[in-house]
Amino acid sequence: MKLAFKNLAALLLNLKNFTVLLLNIKNLTLVLICLSSAQAASNEDFGRLFSRPAERAKLDSLRQNQALKPLVPAESQGEDIDALPAVLPAPITLQGYVKRSDGSKSTLWINNQPVQEDTTINDVEIGKLNQRLGTNAKDSLDIKIPANGKRIRLKAGQMYEPETNQIKELRTVEKEKRLNLQETGEINSNHDDGISE
Repeated sequence: MKLAFKNLAALLLNLKNFTVLLLNIKNLTLVLICLSSAQAASNEDFGRLFSRPAERAKLDSLRQNQALKPLVPAESQGEDIDALPAVLPAPITLQGYVKRSDGSKSTLWINNQPVQEDTTINDVEIGKLNQRLGTNAKDSLDIKIPANGKRIRLKAGQMYEPETNQIKELRTVEKEKRLNLQETGEINSNHDDGISE
């Protein structure tokens, strides 16, 4: 019986050593997998958040040589333009702009469409972005409406309504829409200002 206990104790000791050996092999395998994946990751090029000077120069040259196409409304076919009464355009919104560092034409977002300075869109002549100097100065955009001969100046976040000849802040217009929705339960469909919610 003593011999059986000694054999059992030796067997358990060998089993314990075998379990420790298996755990060590398992840990060693995990370490090797981690090291191999880290080495593979270091060999892959994940890109950069900021471009290198050579890449930046290439992007600048591509941007300078490829301009946005101005959006010009299709010409009316066979109609006498002088005989038609002047039709005012839909409200004009200036959502924002991007000024180029190289001084070329800026990109403007007018009625949710990207356009460049000095273009025509929907019977509205878009001028240049005027830079204001000072601490609280904001840039503004010159716009001409040929239908009524008006020249206006919009800042980002403003809307011009040709029918009422008023310039409004987009926040105010959106607030009025929400109040109208709360009061009537309907959005005023007679007043389309080009703002999508």
